[in-house]
Amino acid sequence: MRCPSCNAESSGAYCPECGTPLRAACRECGTALVPGARFCTACGAPVRRGASNLPWYIAGAALVALIVLVLLPTTRRPGAAADPGAVPLEPSADALGGDMASAGGPGVAGAPGPLTGTPRELADRLFNRIMQLREAGDTARARFFLPMGMQAYAMAGDLDADGLYHLSLLQGMAGNGAEGRATAEKILATSPNHLLGLAAAAEAANVAGDRTAARAYYRRLLDHYDAESKKPLPEYQEHRRILPEYRAEADAYLAH
Repeated sequence: MRCPSCNAESSGAYCPECGTPLRAACRECGTALVPGARFCTACGAPVRRGASNLPWYIAGAALVALIVLVLLPTTRRPGAAADPGAVPLEPSADALGGDMASAGGPGVAGAPGPLTGTPRELADRLFNRIMQLREAGDTARARFFLPMGMQAYAMAGDLDADGLYHLSLLQGMAGNGAEGRATAEKILATSPNHLLGLAAAAEAANVAGDRTAARAYYRRLLDHYDAESKKPLPEYQEHRRILPEYRAEADAYLAH
């Protein structure tokens, strides 16, 4: 008899190569099953149960729980001491895409909002926390949570330019220069002179060891900076303080 799973020959009740039952009986009526059949030919009962989605649900729940654990230290009650590790990236923690003072409640200036929201909102909050840890010098914790941050964006669905920019930075921080560059290129595919896309692509190319590509990205950033920075793009407004820093970074990179 030939195994329906691996095509190996066998004369026993089970395949000697993969262990597939070759002479199994229906659990409902006891009729001998045809090898490889999905349903009993006598009563129609299914031979194998459908694959369960439970592992995916568990993985999703675990990710959300980890996000809560990461963000929890940044949430405080009115009057509580500030987290010494929280270093704001930009005014109003713009990487979160919202007014954090109002989200945190009256009198909680700079505190993040409730640990709820869409997958994208949670991903942005996690990105901000990782960057806060990095700027505070806690690179070990920042790198520890990088895989979670990248997975959060993977679960957030289609990403806009700002989301792709965040993801590219995380991939570069994780040492995945090629992936970070590919993500940044998705921004540049629709907006070739996008400053955040060019900056992220340059950083990712540098991580990957491609200095020629990094220099080309930085050159494009400088060539188009004046006109591009005047565009009223939401992501430019949210990251307005870092744009001049990227210009200075490009100048310094090209000077060497």
